[in-house]
Amino acid sequence: MRRPRLLAAALALLITSPPTMAASPQAADLDCRFQATVHPAGQVMLQFTLRNAGPRDLHLLRWGSPFEGGWFGPFVRVKTPQGELPFQGALRKRGDPAAEDYLLLRTGQTLTAELTLDDAFVLPASGPLKLSAAWRWHDVMAGATPPRPRQRHQGLDQSCGEVALPR
Repeated sequence: MRRPRLLAAALALLITSPPTMAASPQAADLDCRFQATVHPAGQVMLQFTLRNAGPRDLHLLRWGSPFEGGWFGPFVRVKTPQGELPFQGALRKRGDPAAEDYLLLRTGQTLTAELTLDDAFVLPASGPLKLSAAWRWHDVMAGATPPRPRQRHQGLDQSCGEVALPR
């Protein structure tokens, strides 16, 4: 007669347990593109476009991405014929994030961020540049409200492709 008790306990557990979280977002859920233009004064301007192509709204921890509003991580690589240029921007050490550190990107929504490449790299006066953009979203949440502590973060790698500038 232990089976009815076990079955009742299992049913009670199913009824009182919180719903399981939706599957983690996939890289295909985020479509990222970037372009570079050279201004007449010689500055290289970058524009990043991010679109949520997935079925759910996403909260993205913006740290170390162009959507943080500045160069707080080396999310762009710059190559010249002489080799790769070192990142000269700021790096930050951080604790647990706050809710305002997350970017809400609704299903189908597109956001853009613009940065000046010269703010993070010492560029040669002339010559071709090959740029590639990629970073890791340190935490991506679907179906939950941020923030969450670092030990529970679920990251996602993001690539935005490459751009060649003939300058």
